[in-house]
Amino acid sequence: MRKTTFSTVAVALVAVSGCGSSSHFANEPRPAVPVNLTVYINNARVSLSPASVGAGEVVFIVTNQANKAESLTIHPVGNGSQSLASTGPINPQGTGQVSVDISRPGEYSIATASSGGTDAALAERRPIAPASLQVGQPRPSSSNTLLQP
Repeated sequence: MRKTTFSTVAVALVAVSGCGSSSHFANEPRPAVPVNLTVYINNARVSLSPASVGAGEVVFIVTNQANKAESLTIHPVGNGSQSLASTGPINPQGTGQVSVDISRPGEYSIATASSGGTDAALAERRPIAPASLQVGQPRPSSSNTLLQP
């Protein structure tokens, strides 16, 4: 009886020790902590604070203080057709939010987009000056940052 119990435990121990030995876990560093940027839109211009960040995830928190609904677009300077992200129309006195992973350093334009309307309304509309965002080298990993998921 004792020999049987001992041999059963020994076989179980060998079987359990072999489990998972062939798997390999790549310990990748976590991405950088997202940075919140505030965007203020009025009838004349778009303001951004801060105006420079390191590459990584960026969260734009937008407030529209203009008289009409505005949409916000983010795109590289010189390439207005390649929009990285945009919001839907944000009503006057309203807020919106958009998150973008900006991985390449460079200059980006934060501008309002035409939010539709009649041709007469679009022709009468004064352009709102865009803001500029300078993106630098990637931010460090958040692996050693406390209280992160």
